[in-house]
Amino acid sequence: MDLQLWLRKRGGWAHRSDAIEAGWTRYRLEQALRSALIMVTARQWLHLPGIDDDLRAAMSASGRVTCVSAARMLGLWIPHPPDRLHLAVHPHGGRDMSRFVAHRNLGPVRALPRSPLDAIENVLARVATCQPHLEALAIWESAINKRLVTVAHLQAVDWTTHAARALASEAGGASDSGLETLVVHRLARLGVHAVQQVPLLGHDVDLLIGQRLVIQLDGFAYHQAAQRRADIAHDRRLRLAGYTVLRFDYIEVMDRWPLVERQILAAVAQNLHLA
Repeated sequence: MDLQLWLRKRGGWAHRSDAIEAGWTRYRLEQALRSALIMVTARQWLHLPGIDDDLRAAMSASGRVTCVSAARMLGLWIPHPPDRLHLAVHPHGGRDMSRFVAHRNLGPVRALPRSPLDAIENVLARVATCQPHLEALAIWESAINKRLVTVAHLQAVDWTTHAARALASEAGGASDSGLETLVVHRLARLGVHAVQQVPLLGHDVDLLIGQRLVIQLDGFAYHQAAQRRADIAHDRRLRLAGYTVLRFDYIEVMDRWPLVERQILAAVAQNLHLA
């Protein structure tokens, strides 16, 4: 196996020590590095040219990508792309971290010395103290949805902050998206109970209030045209069956919530949620 294939199987990067322990001699490594196919960062990190820029920045800064930056890399729902890279760094490190969001607190899991990406438990712990509660909850539930963690595991971890312990007791696996988490909990604060992922007429609806009020939520990167047509067709079938359907998109939920709230409450006030 050549070094390029070995790195690709590991996600595109490796610490030099891992390569040596895997049987690559220093001579063979130097030979491979002479090609444009393998790159080296901070002398110790071997990687393919196309790795994520955040990983390369973490390698250069002797940190680990964490918090919402790691959540983005792991494919978790995040409310907005972070303006600056979030890095977990040594509590007493002396490097200039002014261009990063530096997380110096220790996480619940021992840091992996040969990884530029933080452990998922540490990622969630830092999200808990860095992000607003509901947005943090949405990220935690996204991690459950992606099967990176389980509810049982989150409840068993010895979290070191009140914020993380609160999220561990609250996070569940019902949400299909971060928007669902936000809307369900925002409505609950208003005394409106919404049930998630309810099967109706052959498809799951995002939220059902009462017996007849359906809330559908479209994410930021919305579906292909065929999926969009299928969703609209399902909306029509629901209306013909006597349901009221309110569909909101990402921008409306994240940036125009008062409007969304007023419309849902108006529908409830008209008893459109009742059979």
